[in-house]
Amino acid sequence: MIILDYVVDSLHSAGYLLRRSQQVHTDAWSRTVAQVTGPQYAVLVAIEGWPGADQKRVGQLASLDKSTVAGIVARLVEYGWVDRLSDPKDRRRRLLKLGTRGGNELAAVTQSARVVQKQLLSPLPVAEHDVFIDALASVARVEDAGVQRQRTKASALVMARTPGYLIRRAQQWHAACWSEVVRDVTGPQYAVIGATIGAGVATQAQIGAGASLDSSSTGDIVARLIERGWLEQVDNSRDRRSRPVRVTAPAMTAMRLLKAPVTEVQQRVLAPLTAPEQEHFTRWMRLVAGVEPAPADPGPRHSRLAWIAWTTGYGHGAVSDFRDYVTVGIGQVLGRAAGREG
Repeated sequence: MIILDYVVDSLHSAGYLLRRSQQVHTDAWSRTVAQVTGPQYAVLVAIEGWPGADQKRVGQLASLDKSTVAGIVARLVEYGWVDRLSDPKDRRRRLLKLGTRGGNELAAVTQSARVVQKQLLSPLPVAEHDVFIDALASVARVEDAGVQRQRTKASALVMARTPGYLIRRAQQWHAACWSEVVRDVTGPQYAVIGATIGAGVATQAQIGAGASLDSSSTGDIVARLIERGWLEQVDNSRDRRSRPVRVTAPAMTAMRLLKAPVTEVQQRVLAPLTAPEQEHFTRWMRLVAGVEPAPADPGPRHSRLAWIAWTTGYGHGAVSDFRDYVTVGIGQVLGRAAGREG
């Protein structure tokens, strides 16, 4: 694979890792939860957690745009998951509540949704789950989502602590930041060009895998970039159906100019974290996204020492949040814990 210094490395890019992690979550959800999709579940949780909310408020809580939430609510109403009610204070306003099916089945769906979240976090050591979620919540700007006052019940996940929801919200924040800072190309288009540069000459299947995009999105983006003159088709006499492409000279020039604004986007996304926190968060995201293999089990002794480090923090109080973990220095903590054991 070719890596050029003017192309932002996708394997360390917050936007790419968020998009790929969301795909991991979506794939796990489709395998595990049969009744509703992830966004549909988010709508149900918002309705359950904030009684008296209307469609606009539910969309804001679930981090869904107006057209998406309208379609989701319509389908949930059609299948008995949600009911619409008139607001007695304003007849023009329609409130949402769980329907008969929603009330009866939400708890069962939540059990499956909880399994999906555990699968998503499975590449990380259990002791690091909470601090990862803390960091992810910061990147997702969850304090701006207004989800802290959720009416919590066992029948629904807590939005502010649900990795799948936080990843989707963080990715949306990345997309909004990209549209503000980067001109000429979208994030997925940049990923397609970067994947093609990395391969030299690539088929759409190879580009989709490298850019972490589905085949339909990849095909559409490749067609647009060919029309624009940024990609060109390459003859393949052995397999004419594969339709490989390569990056053109104008696109190479554009990528050099795009390096600075694309880097700025990644910096903005991770801005709530300190530099050491960003390093740890990126490593965690690489594990969750599946671009880096999960570390092997360190064995019971090291696991015990790691647990001591996390729960005692030198023995002077719990290491309770992400910043504590980075500041303490895990190697030094483990050394002191080992000394106490010896």
